[in-house]
Amino acid sequence: MMVPDVHPSLNEWVITPFFQTLQIILLFLLPILTMRSLAEERQNGTYELLLTSPLSPAEIVLGKFLGVGAVVLLMLLASFVFPFVLMLVSDPEVWPVFVGLAGLTLFSLAFSALGIAVSAFTRSQAVAGVVSLVLFLLFFFIGAPAERLGENGQALLQYLSPPTHSEELLKGVMTSTSIVYFASVILVGLFVATRALDAERWR
Repeated sequence: MMVPDVHPSLNEWVITPFFQTLQIILLFLLPILTMRSLAEERQNGTYELLLTSPLSPAEIVLGKFLGVGAVVLLMLLASFVFPFVLMLVSDPEVWPVFVGLAGLTLFSLAFSALGIAVSAFTRSQAVAGVVSLVLFLLFFFIGAPAERLGENGQALLQYLSPPTHSEELLKGVMTSTSIVYFASVILVGLFVATRALDAERWR
């Protein structure tokens, strides 16, 4: 659903760039938040206890994901102070602000799921953090070489590129395609992490 540009200068020149900056910060911050999720269990010697607990691998992964998600949500709510103050002292469009916040939340949860998946395969928090950061950057810029490919390859890379979907949300444009995309990334990340734990349990 497209939102009419009643206040383009305020929404497009202030709020959207603010959200875009937060997105880049989160890209580098999320590996730090997720690297401890499962790799720390191995370092502390509690990984075996975790695997032998009554909880299923899916429940363990979901618990880790919800924990990281809660931290991310608190951070985003804290960052919402600036747009909130701006809405008090000025007159921006409110809908794009909340859609942008929702976009940052979906972006963060998607990359958190991928970070947890990486942490499920590593024994070192540092390794998990570095690998997650490299993976995040590659994934984030996957659409960069799209112009050099054919029409089909370009369309595929553009669809797989997170900014293709997050940028629309950060501008206040909510589409079902973007929501399905980030939900799919979350499910894939959690599925991979669950399978990794399940394989460890049966060794």
